[in-house]
Amino acid sequence: MDFPLIRTFEVSPLLTSFLNKKFDQYKKEEDGRYNPNSNFDQEKGYQSENLLDWSDKKFENFIDSELKKLVSNQLKLDESKFSYHWIHFLDYEKGGSMEYHNHAHNEDFVMFVYLKDCDGGETVFNLNNYDEDSFKRTQVSIRPSKDRAAIFSSLVYHCGKHTEEEKRIFVVGIKIDTSGKY
Repeated sequence: MDFPLIRTFEVSPLLTSFLNKKFDQYKKEEDGRYNPNSNFDQEKGYQSENLLDWSDKKFENFIDSELKKLVSNQLKLDESKFSYHWIHFLDYEKGGSMEYHNHAHNEDFVMFVYLKDCDGGETVFNLNNYDEDSFKRTQVSIRPSKDRAAIFSSLVYHCGKHTEEEKRIFVVGIKIDTSGKY
């Protein structure tokens, strides 16, 4: 089995363009409806509600085809071996950040697709949180760059550093099913 703690990769500019258009469409159609359970400060950012509940045929087709292929390729898993737990758009505004957290309580892997370039607002991952030395020693930082993506274990603690620019991310929570033979 070949499951990474974290893997970065590039995505097509067409994919990023599609997601940016859908993000703008969602915010307009949903009247900026904000996820009340978000870790975000509503004054410094926006997190959509779960997009699995959004009735948009083009988006539904995207997550059932292109997104499934992308996740399958990155995790080296058959498409029948995973499902989405949630999908969100995140929009960090000037001064926005997100505290350290992980997703182990919800899903097994998380995928970010960065939708805009941003000079600040790095995502910092800590591959080992056993003690303070391990936490500092295993930091990996990704600068938000349009068409860049990351997929990582939900056990990995990460945060969004303070940003002075708008930062947009498409986020997917993934549950896997490893029962059976490998």
